[in-house]
Amino acid sequence: RTPGVRAVLLDTSVPALAAIAGKELPAGYLGSLRRYRHGNAAAKVDFALAGPVPWTSPELRLAPTIHLGGTRAQVAAAEATVAQGRYPNRPYILVSQPGVVDPSRAPTGAQTLWAYTHVPAGSRRNMTAAITSEIERLAPGFRDQILASTFTSAAQLSEYNPNYVGGDIGSGAVTLRQLVARPVFSAAPWRTPVKGLYLCSAATPPGPGVHGLAGWNAARAALRDVFSLPEPALGPPSLAR
Repeated sequence: RTPGVRAVLLDTSVPALAAIAGKELPAGYLGSLRRYRHGNAAAKVDFALAGPVPWTSPELRLAPTIHLGGTRAQVAAAEATVAQGRYPNRPYILVSQPGVVDPSRAPTGAQTLWAYTHVPAGSRRNMTAAITSEIERLAPGFRDQILASTFTSAAQLSEYNPNYVGGDIGSGAVTLRQLVARPVFSAAPWRTPVKGLYLCSAATPPGPGVHGLAGWNAARAALRDVFSLPEPALGPPSLAR
């Protein structure tokens, strides 16, 4: 701990928390951290396109984010297959078309697109062909629009950011148990047993997402515990507008 620092908020994975503060953490708490489980990993492809994706459904041409996976049962089956360490024949894919809301992402007339699919933890398999095939199925002619693509495997994601354990960009499996115990059963799971030490990553409630609420909740706890300051009356500025 740096002298004079009263509060430390760690935006890290659960294993990183254990590695950083393990010697100071009680055995019971450390045991709970070690029982924490990570979810399916992600593999990502970035595409540079000559033009918009030729979706057969006009509505999809206006959607910034698209989930490709078929029915709920088909998505569940694909995710279960990945959790078993295998690759589904029809993977669930999340697609983003940034140019729909920000045309400056590509030269006039062109478009960028990124997509990711779930794969077994630590996978190095190149999923470009599988992702391209699934998009092509719903957007015939998509292949003809591809100018270039860059693939990032789950293993590469983990190497790029060790907090993405095995390629899990969600900082832990989002199961019923781990929605409640994230990473431990507690009314304030952002607070660790070490005074002034807090966990503020997606490994705490409300979990992964572009919302910033994990950090907000950890900051509120630190303001109350360490600095004896009242909690803000409103939510995060971006959500209080």
